[in-house]
Amino acid sequence: MSSVREAIVLPGIFLTVALMGGLRIAGTVRLVPPSVVDLLLGMALLGTLARAGALAPDRLMHATRSGLENVSGLLVIGALFAASSQIFNLLTPEHGLLFVIFSVYFFIQLMTTLAGVTSRTSVLRSLAVLFTAAFVLRFVVLESMYAPEGGLLKRLTTTLLQGVSLGAIEYQPNAPGTGYAGFFTLVLFMIGLFLLPSREERADVNSLQTTIPGHVIVRVLAVTLIWPGCGGVSAREQPTGERGPSVHQGPQHRKTERDEALRAARVWHAPRVPVADVDFTANAPGAGGFLPSDVISCRFLVRPASGTTPKFQCELPDGRIVKVKYGGNAELHAEVAATRLLDALGFGADRMYVVRSVQCAGCPRFPFHALKCSALIGLERPCLGTGADPTHITTFPTAVVERPMDGAPIESDGGGGWSWFELDRIDPGGGGSSRAEVDALRLLAVVLAHWDNKAVNQRLICPTGREHPGGGCAEPLAMIQDLGATFGPLKVDLHNWRTTPVWADRETCTVSMKTLPYAGGTFPDRQISDAGRVLLAGLLQQITARQLTDLFTASRIVEFDQVSAEGHDAAAWTRAFQDKVRQIADRTPCPL
Repeated sequence: MSSVREAIVLPGIFLTVALMGGLRIAGTVRLVPPSVVDLLLGMALLGTLARAGALAPDRLMHATRSGLENVSGLLVIGALFAASSQIFNLLTPEHGLLFVIFSVYFFIQLMTTLAGVTSRTSVLRSLAVLFTAAFVLRFVVLESMYAPEGGLLKRLTTTLLQGVSLGAIEYQPNAPGTGYAGFFTLVLFMIGLFLLPSREERADVNSLQTTIPGHVIVRVLAVTLIWPGCGGVSAREQPTGERGPSVHQGPQHRKTERDEALRAARVWHAPRVPVADVDFTANAPGAGGFLPSDVISCRFLVRPASGTTPKFQCELPDGRIVKVKYGGNAELHAEVAATRLLDALGFGADRMYVVRSVQCAGCPRFPFHALKCSALIGLERPCLGTGADPTHITTFPTAVVERPMDGAPIESDGGGGWSWFELDRIDPGGGGSSRAEVDALRLLAVVLAHWDNKAVNQRLICPTGREHPGGGCAEPLAMIQDLGATFGPLKVDLHNWRTTPVWADRETCTVSMKTLPYAGGTFPDRQISDAGRVLLAGLLQQITARQLTDLFTASRIVEFDQVSAEGHDAAAWTRAFQDKVRQIADRTPCPL
């Protein structure tokens, strides 16, 4: 979302609605404040928008945003709340039985929408219908019935209604100008809802411009004068080298070499440990790993940070470079659970180590924010600060340390990674995985709802020890690199994950991600072979309910602050997972 839209357009729209929603034109012009009921309905509307993804609060206020950006986001949310309350004030008669009837009607409709509508498009369509119906009832039906210039029949009808209700049904009509102003206000409000930052809106991290716009200059001045240091870390030169593996290092290959490697790529190997014996409470085994009880000490490195999950790179005392992810972001928990699951089943995955805490020397208080600030404006001093004590320690509790799977990336000069439609190029005759193994990976991606599947979120590597002495790779591996956007849609969302079926077409065993964000991304609709279905079902059925409970507990998915309280119950996640396994296993064979 652009800064102009957030800082000017949305507050302007919602503040205008908040003003116009209380406008009443009769004999005189009045501004009617919202009632307590209107305020409660406004809060319910915000919850409905957030539940359906039409409003993403974390895109307006988050630890990764600067102080001024969070103030801007708070202004948008506050203006939206005021506008929402005033919309109900506009559409609800001011007193009497009609006020009660309209209020109960709105409350029931919002609760129904909150429970049953889970997509942005659906909730906006439902609200448009709800508000339009209420507008017609109040400003067409009621205004016509209670207009003072009405005829005998109209007067008899209103008198009869008052008699039946013992005077409880009464209504004070307004001048036509109120209706025209109300129509304009309602349309403007719906436009504002449409422009809100939603969960479906892609955050383009590569859209930084080389010029520095005016709002950035203001932000820099504020950071320099009011909030120096963004947490207080000395600016330092970026290190020129790195000891330890990095997914961004490795030689560039010609496109033909990369295509040949993809043709011979494997996507699955038999699990190292029987699936039923895997301990999902433990971090990945092996040299250089960490225990969940470890407190890690490291030194902050000023290196660019991409994506939306708060992260930074840190150097350990032995010289190794690790990526530290922190904060309460849903991607953190989803990635831990998904990588452990893939590794246990025999698919490639990076290592995500849950640790007790990370003690970072020289870290700003919000390192990800500080690095983003520096990358945006090209100036380290306003964002990273100067003159701070280099021995200053910032502690990040319950952090996750990410280490990529050992191996050199196989990338051409056209870029790295691979798209899901490219899996069709894998040739078993050329040493690559079988159709069953490729289909098992596709099917598992659907189970996890891996919707953010652009090419850079997958990786083609040559595992360590599989290199040919003269160049090339004996056994390339195609793996999923970024599994943060899983267990949804959108991310760590039990209700929507549970209700999203595995099969788009059960009869033909067709899988699809068209209903997920980005309309499937690089994942095209595919018919899964029965051999692929059987392979994955056989692996998944070996996982016990106890193991699944451990998986969702140890990954801290149940600790993530979700809309539904049920999302904090590991048993509920286990049941949802087992239901997806049943959809795969308990069915007739696939036609292919």
